[in-house]
Amino acid sequence: MKKSKSIICLLGCLVFLLQGCVFFTDNTETPSFQNITSENENKENAGKKTSGDETLEQDVTLKDHVSDLLSEEKSTNSAIVEENDASETDGFEENGYCYSQLSEEEKVVYAQVYHAITDRVEVTVSTLSADSLDKVFNCVLYDHPELFYLDGYQCTTRSRNDVTVSLSFCANYIYDEEKTKEYQRNVEREIEALLLPAPRQGSDYDKVKYVFDTIITNTDYVMNCVDNQNILSVFLYHQSVCNGYAKATQLLLDRLGVESVVVNGTADGESHAWNLVKADGSWYYLDTTWGDSDFKDSRYQEVNPVNYDYFMVDSQSLSQTHTVDRLVAIPDCVARECNYYVHEDLYLNGLDPEQLGDIFARGYDSGAQIVQFKCANDAVYDEIYNYLVDEQHAFDYLDADNSITYVADDNANTFCFWLFN
Repeated sequence: MKKSKSIICLLGCLVFLLQGCVFFTDNTETPSFQNITSENENKENAGKKTSGDETLEQDVTLKDHVSDLLSEEKSTNSAIVEENDASETDGFEENGYCYSQLSEEEKVVYAQVYHAITDRVEVTVSTLSADSLDKVFNCVLYDHPELFYLDGYQCTTRSRNDVTVSLSFCANYIYDEEKTKEYQRNVEREIEALLLPAPRQGSDYDKVKYVFDTIITNTDYVMNCVDNQNILSVFLYHQSVCNGYAKATQLLLDRLGVESVVVNGTADGESHAWNLVKADGSWYYLDTTWGDSDFKDSRYQEVNPVNYDYFMVDSQSLSQTHTVDRLVAIPDCVARECNYYVHEDLYLNGLDPEQLGDIFARGYDSGAQIVQFKCANDAVYDEIYNYLVDEQHAFDYLDADNSITYVADDNANTFCFWLFN
């Protein structure tokens, strides 16, 4: 290849372009794009003849030679792609959600990208679309939270006459191989300890709740903490932001045999990450970050460390505050059986003083600091708010004389009452 390029440039008949496209990820892991272009200048042929006949004869010979070289290059690139197809996909097994939503051609690129990342090599991928490569790269990240050591990638585009003939992929790394292995060992020890009491024989609901509660009680929401875009922040430093929470949640659920994937989008107008989870046969949304009370108001962290307003919710409930970026197809989540409030009989379809009394009584009997419950819709929420707060019937259920402490969320249609002030 190098020899062919030098011959073409020497004869001054063809310009060979080499364009480098470099992708880097920011804190929300959305790639930015930068073009870096270098071009070999035409070089005059010092030995070129001056007579018309001889020049024409030489031009014809050169044209044929260049055509042969381009054909050779095309065959070489085809051979590289075929070799990648065979070597990178033979025996490749992948159960990730994003992978399952790709076309067969994209799955081949996925395998090539995954092997390039884990083997720390540069590969020629079997696509000529930089957009397709970028999509596949993000799918690999969403399916594999254990790839904490990545920091974007470089894509080199090779072109002739403004036509792309090949793309190569090379990952960028935060840590070298030795440091990565050290962190992997430390993370595995932490995961083993966290999952030791996990309900491995329980239902999917039990497993998801265990992971949700465990991550929240062991992690503080801290902006600008170290490694906050990957699992190290949660498992090693116990401080993170949404990406760390979501990836750690996915990894622990995977270890317990529960399918999940990271979902990116916006929440309350800001970039955010959470999870799509399949539990007991149905899909739900799970937002571990918003389950950490410290995320919204640290005053409630001690008595109310876990908020279940966004624990296994359906698409309609989620859409009140969250908007999903659809990198791949996302199922419409309609099931409610694994929603915390439904599963724990804390879901109210209307004003029922007896049901409210049972909820508060169960809270006191269990020694809980708070009780939480959810209303089916806005109308039920307004009715119960008027009954408990405006008409002060909350005092009928609470062991309090002069004051009560509560939080009412009209987005989630939920209430949280402190049993002890």
